[in-house]
Amino acid sequence: MIELDYFLKVDEYSTLVYQVIQFSAGEPWRVVADGILLGSLEKLDGKWRQLSGDDFSLELFSGVSALIDEQHFNDLPLQISSRWPNLISEVLCRSDQEYLVVCKAGINFRSFEGIFSRFVSGLLKDEWPVSFKVFNHDFSQDFSVTARPGIWKKNMAGWGY
Repeated sequence: MIELDYFLKVDEYSTLVYQVIQFSAGEPWRVVADGILLGSLEKLDGKWRQLSGDDFSLELFSGVSALIDEQHFNDLPLQISSRWPNLISEVLCRSDQEYLVVCKAGINFRSFEGIFSRFVSGLLKDEWPVSFKVFNHDFSQDFSVTARPGIWKKNMAGWGY
């Protein structure tokens, strides 16, 4: 589950707080205020649309959809798959802090563990640690990595953490 908070300024003295929730990857985003479901949003073919609930104001609709688009966890599965296209079959987002990775058949899984563990931090843009559970193609082997965003700096051997 992913939960975001969206703050909509009403005037200089008051702000409304909305929770924007996605229960699992691929599901629509639900917009909740004071524990009441107001409606849901989904992005199809690059365009946001409201699926349920009373019509959101333009300000609420554009603000919530922009908040979701700004989150890096929407891009991370594609970045990981693109970084190792011959090794990774699928990357699934379970939350903004947890991902599942499934490797392709025929790779040296233990060798990939070292590569992935060392370099996945360089793909993170968020400020919090992210947990990865990585499986081989038939789920008979796995490893876990908790990655923290790194700061690249020049050292004697070149660039590194």
